[in-house]
Amino acid sequence: MAVAIDIPGAKRAGLPIDLDQLTRVGDAELTPEQRYALKTHGVCAQLQDHVFMVRVRVPGGVLAAEQARALAAVAGRHGRDWLHLTTRQNVELHWVADRAVADVLAELGVAGLSTRSACGHTLRNVMCADEAGVGLDEPFDCLPDAQAVSDAIVARSATLNCELPSRVNLAFGGSPRCRQDARINDGAFVSVVRDGVAGYEVWAGGSLGKAPRLGIRVHEFIPRTQVIAAAEALIDLFVQHGDFEHPAKGRLKFVVERLGADEFRAEWRARFADACARPHPATVPVEVPSEVDRAAVLGVAPPSGWGAGVRPQRTPGLALVTVDVPMGDLDGATMVALADFAERYGDGTLRVTRDQDVVLRDVPTDAVDDLRNELRLHGMRVVGEKHSARVRACTGSVVCALGIANAPGAGEVLLDHSHALRRHPMLRVHVSGCPNSCAQHQVGDIGLAGAKVRVHGETFEGYQVYVGADVDTDQIGEVVGRVAERDVVAAVDAIVGAWEALRHDGEPLGRTARRVGLDAIAAHVGASLERRWESGVEPEPDARDLVVLTTGG
Repeated sequence: MAVAIDIPGAKRAGLPIDLDQLTRVGDAELTPEQRYALKTHGVCAQLQDHVFMVRVRVPGGVLAAEQARALAAVAGRHGRDWLHLTTRQNVELHWVADRAVADVLAELGVAGLSTRSACGHTLRNVMCADEAGVGLDEPFDCLPDAQAVSDAIVARSATLNCELPSRVNLAFGGSPRCRQDARINDGAFVSVVRDGVAGYEVWAGGSLGKAPRLGIRVHEFIPRTQVIAAAEALIDLFVQHGDFEHPAKGRLKFVVERLGADEFRAEWRARFADACARPHPATVPVEVPSEVDRAAVLGVAPPSGWGAGVRPQRTPGLALVTVDVPMGDLDGATMVALADFAERYGDGTLRVTRDQDVVLRDVPTDAVDDLRNELRLHGMRVVGEKHSARVRACTGSVVCALGIANAPGAGEVLLDHSHALRRHPMLRVHVSGCPNSCAQHQVGDIGLAGAKVRVHGETFEGYQVYVGADVDTDQIGEVVGRVAERDVVAAVDAIVGAWEALRHDGEPLGRTARRVGLDAIAAHVGASLERRWESGVEPEPDARDLVVLTTGG
């Protein structure tokens, strides 16, 4: 049953929470508003009583090896030895006992880690391309700017978390993949170099979830020296124009919708001028590299060659190695091993990726096979080595209070039993446990969103199935039908089969589905599954889905 929470009232009251009292007596007497206040400290209620999820902010996704070991130790003591990597480059601990929450936050602080503003209506994590500064498609290293923006805005959290109408997600990066991320985040800074000056395109208003929108470009270029002011301008505009009283309509995308793109840009420019007049920390110098000599780079290859999980860096003889972490779940021993490998083979850091994997940088090409062999000894593999698709999943109904379906379970079944996905290991399947799109199901090649679904008159726990995503052509995935949980593999295999039969050379699945027609794809799946498939969107939301509206998400 949904519990009404007065989120605006909690913010106006200043979000008070007594962590010492939580330690003494547990969470039984917490009001709904106090539970919301805990979110702004990165502490969220689980589905189970008296335990919490603790989300650790990892600005830019960069963990020092010692921080990774500290996370593993905390998870072992307090979180059932389970670490979950998110699509926003954070790390989550689950099953943290109510009376242990304050101890966990303190232990993380000793390691230089913070949970501040990791949940609730706050500035969430500031994402950054894992290859920033070294990848062939990245114009320069934008990590210092991503971290500076995170630091500057989180420093205002005591006030800002009481003022923001809803959460804000920011992203940095300049690759084609980063340009897609710019369209689906509240704010984004796309790295570009103009006349030898490093800077950013500014984007705003993107978001997925129950009312998906693609972001708009707000400004064509700002120099790096103005990036904090540009981010502050987005925040200030949001506070001024966002719907504070109605959290379900509080996201920045609704401000763009209400003002219109041109007026939104004009409002941002006014706030930007104000922000530029304020003092900001000095910009960390970064090199603007010259055009990369691709022949020289590719001429120094690892013994086993390049691939999806072993990519060249700008410096000949160095590689980015992406370690496959299925659905972002790993135990403490695996995290410690990765920390060891980061120090032994790389630059001493782990980069948590948007795909819930871990990237090691600066690995010498002649050491890649040694690293690969050590990974295998610990049960790990480099991305692309297994004949299985790229499956993302949130934690779903296993622990999440909003989860409707067991997203990790569906992901595991797909990895183990989908013959179609084994034929196409680079297909992206995104599985969210509810409509909130934590796994970003609207931008996968195939997306699954957990729901109570009716299929030929019977109600099941299952999924709404999305196809048609092609962000490069301004398309996000749409629902083509729904299936019970037990029939997910059959539905996915049928969709992939239709794509195999009908695609043009080099055509991604979403583009094929749009060209053929989403109704035609739905009809094909219906013919393949007979009475185990229902085309179209579920007519009425299930009561569980309404929790998202009453709690504010």
